[in-house]
Amino acid sequence: MSDFGQTIHQLRVSRSISQEELATGIFNRSRLSRIESGNSYPSQQVACQLISRLSLTPKEFEYIQHDYSASKKDQILYQFFNIELNTETNKINSLIKQCSSIKNDNDIKRIKRILQGQLLLNTSDGLRQAKKLVQPIWYNYLINIKALTIIDLALLNMIAYAFDDETNQQIITKIINTIDKCYPFLTSLKCNVLINQANLLLEQNDFNSTKTVLIQAADLAQNNSQYDKLLLCKSELAICNKDHSRAIYYAELLNEIGAHDLAHLLKMQIKQFSYLFN
Repeated sequence: MSDFGQTIHQLRVSRSISQEELATGIFNRSRLSRIESGNSYPSQQVACQLISRLSLTPKEFEYIQHDYSASKKDQILYQFFNIELNTETNKINSLIKQCSSIKNDNDIKRIKRILQGQLLLNTSDGLRQAKKLVQPIWYNYLINIKALTIIDLALLNMIAYAFDDETNQQIITKIINTIDKCYPFLTSLKCNVLINQANLLLEQNDFNSTKTVLIQAADLAQNNSQYDKLLLCKSELAICNKDHSRAIYYAELLNEIGAHDLAHLLKMQIKQFSYLFN
């Protein structure tokens, strides 16, 4: 990994930009020279100005600074965002180990706690223990945050199960409103959140509201080419419509595309609502 000034120097030279050109309007050339040599460090605002003048985003600059690889934290976040089920125990255990290698990062500490809660869900009496483990993330931190980051949203989506229906709905509403207002490009996360909301409504036997939410989720899943989520939505819609054969049909299609864990959970859900098909 290169330091900030060294990376600025390498990028400036590769773009055939003189020190005078890069520094103009920000500070004088001698200050840039000191930064590039590691004898001075810019403020965050100035650093962002230099990075922008090199036609890069801060994330792109960080990627280059880390020798064209994601930082350890970014690697963990990517894997965390792509965990779908608590049954992915090997992936979760590996990620917990990676989290343990990063110290003094509150985001990583919270991710590790959530992952440990996911593993508890696979044990007897695990739900109670998992709730106790992750609830402080909401009550001691996220409930008071007004400007949620993308990481915050992912954390919220992973812990919604740990609360009563009213709090769960409050959390889901907060996530969706934040995505719509600040992060409209997070359509995949919004799809996942809507599916969680639909499952909450389904548990409450509110089938009409469930169908409304599932239709939204299915549209997002189709647009994002998330075909496993699309099949899940269609199967749950069939449950709401009391159509057992269609519900099973879509669950079997999940098996066909290799989403075996999701298919298994869906079949358990179909069995749970078997009274609707009589």
